[in-house]
Amino acid sequence: MKRLIPLLLLLLAVLLTVPALAASTEEEWNASCNWVITQDTTLYSASYIGDISTTTDLYTFTPAGAIAAGSRVTIRSSYEDMRQISYWHGGQRSAWVKDSAVRWASASAEPETEGTGSTGTSGYYGGGSRSVAYTGVWGGFDVTLLEEDGTETDVFIETLGTAQCIVFDGEEIRTVATADLVWDTEAPEDQRMAVIHAPRTGKATLRASASNSSRALGQCAAGKIVVVLKVGKVYTRVLYDGQEGCVYTSALTFFPVLDKEDVATAILSYNDRTDTSATISVYTATNANRKIDQYRVGNEVAVFGESGSWTEIELDGYHCYVLSKYLD
Repeated sequence: MKRLIPLLLLLLAVLLTVPALAASTEEEWNASCNWVITQDTTLYSASYIGDISTTTDLYTFTPAGAIAAGSRVTIRSSYEDMRQISYWHGGQRSAWVKDSAVRWASASAEPETEGTGSTGTSGYYGGGSRSVAYTGVWGGFDVTLLEEDGTETDVFIETLGTAQCIVFDGEEIRTVATADLVWDTEAPEDQRMAVIHAPRTGKATLRASASNSSRALGQCAAGKIVVVLKVGKVYTRVLYDGQEGCVYTSALTFFPVLDKEDVATAILSYNDRTDTSATISVYTATNANRKIDQYRVGNEVAVFGESGSWTEIELDGYHCYVLSKYLD
């Protein structure tokens, strides 16, 4: 019996560490976010009240909870004085907050009050006390937006998509057509972008160089959209969430950038409603075996086509699938 006591104590210690191990996921989330909630504030759900075939700017917002000051978030889109955010609450969630409730903050340091962005151009978000140097989620990756009037604007990528991207232009966050963005790449025109394809494991290893003995930089989630820098027979160099590295070429599905006129959109809904707190699951394939995450109704998605009861979409930097009945 005395010999069993140390073993029981050891087992108890292991059990007590399980919550701490689970909490590391939230720590990883916090480390990856470059925006912070400035004050305890209300979360809102968005209801679409317009005809999506002709109008894209009619939303009404309903309180749907609260989020604490200091919470780390990412910005997904904007509408007037509202910002759509992703935040952590037992997993990744999505909601809307007032613009004044968020500010830029480096994942590893407090925000600066003056200076330049990592590309060497001045970048300030907001006004007054919230004006901070903006370095961009994608670091020093230079991206140019070709405006409709012919001018060129340096932007920072917030969320990547083969159809649409969310970018920051130094003054506001905007959703723009990916076809209007230009960046340096050695990849062919029809292979500038790709999606991580890993049906067996759900992830692919990102390595420092084109060798399976090279240092692993991290794991790439299946369905995630990447920028292709150089295509190789065995390895391809990519930007995954702004981090440069190499993945197996066989772990990529290449997608051409869609022309603006070919981009269709829809709204996530539940029972034809977008004014509830319901969340919709999206998947890497047309089945329920590999779920990416759940997103609140009201989120706008780019639509590519239907396959049986499923629709192929892009949302939050993923090329994925959702049951067609959840789209308005």
